[in-house]
Amino acid sequence: MLVGHFSKAGMGLFWLAPKFIKMFWKPGLDRKRVKPSTIDGYDSVLDRHLLPQLGDLRIADVAPLHVEEIVQKKTREGFSAKTIRNMVMVLRGIFTLAVEQDVIPRSPVRKSHMPESEKKEKRIWTPDEVRKIIDAAPAAYKALFALVALTGIRLGELLALQWKHVDSEAGSLRITQSIWRGQIVAPKTTGSVRMIWMGPVLTDILKAHEQASQHRDREDFIFCKPDGSPLHPDVLRKDVLYPILDRLGIQRFPRESGFHAFRHSAGSIVNNETGNLKLAQVLLGHSNLSTTADVYTHTLTEAERGASEALEKAIFGTLFPVVPKTGTGNRFSVN
Repeated sequence: MLVGHFSKAGMGLFWLAPKFIKMFWKPGLDRKRVKPSTIDGYDSVLDRHLLPQLGDLRIADVAPLHVEEIVQKKTREGFSAKTIRNMVMVLRGIFTLAVEQDVIPRSPVRKSHMPESEKKEKRIWTPDEVRKIIDAAPAAYKALFALVALTGIRLGELLALQWKHVDSEAGSLRITQSIWRGQIVAPKTTGSVRMIWMGPVLTDILKAHEQASQHRDREDFIFCKPDGSPLHPDVLRKDVLYPILDRLGIQRFPRESGFHAFRHSAGSIVNNETGNLKLAQVLLGHSNLSTTADVYTHTLTEAERGASEALEKAIFGTLFPVVPKTGTGNRFSVN
C-alpha cells in the first residue's frame, strides 16, 4: 500500500508537495487522458514557478498565505494576470486532488488568489488582408494558406490532415487528429472532432494541390516535407508567414500574428457574413457547442455549407450567392 500504516489525518504530514504531485496528481492526468501539450504546460508552470516556492513544504503545511505570496511575487515580477491565473489553476487542481484523497481537509487555494484577467479583443485580419496573404504565399504553400484561412482550422489539425480525410466529391474535410511535436494526438477537445464543409474555391485548390503533390496516397500528409514527414509549425510561422506579413506591411503583434489569427479572423468573418455566431463556433470546433452540433446535425448541414461559402465570398469576392443573415447574431469575434 502506498500509505502503509499512516492514518488519513497523518497523510498530509507524510507527503512532500513534489512527491504528492509525482505519485498522485500526474498519474491522475494520464487517467483523464489530458493532452500531452497541456501536461507539458503544467510541467513548465510547476518547474519554473511553483515548486521553487513549495518544494520544501509538506502538502499539509501549504497555507493560503503561501499561495498569496506566490501570487504577489509573480505580480511584482511582471507576469500577466492571465499567466498568474494559470499558475493558480494548477495549484487548485493539485490541492483539489489532495482533498479528494483525504490527504488534507481543505485546499489552501482561495477565490481571492485568482486575479481578474483583462479581456482583450483579439486582433483579426480583414477579408482583404486574408486574400492578400493567400495571394502572397509561395506556390508550395498556397493551398496550405487557403485551407487555414477558409476553414479556421487549428495549425496542429491542419498539419495532421491526410488525404484520407478529404472527400473532394462531397466537398468536406474530417478533423479527427492533430500533431504535437511530431506526434499524432487527439484533437484539442471532443468538439474538435468534426466535419468541415469546403466551398468550391477551396475544393478546387486542394484538387490542384493533390495533382501537383508527390505524396498522394491515402495515408500521406497533405502538407509535408519532400520526404513525406509533416511540416514543422515553428518553421511555417517564422520562415513563411512572418515574411509574408512583413512584405505586405501587415503589422505583427506578439502572440497575435501567428496562424491562430486566421482562426479568429474566420470566426469573425462568418459571424459578420451570416449573423450566426453558432455557425462560426461549429466551424471552429469549439467544444461547448458539440452537443448542439450533434443534436442538430441534419438541420445544420446546409447552414454549415453556407458558412463555408460565406467565408469564401468575403475573401474571394462575389463568386457566391449572399448567405441570408439568420440565427443568433453577435458583434464580438470568436475566441
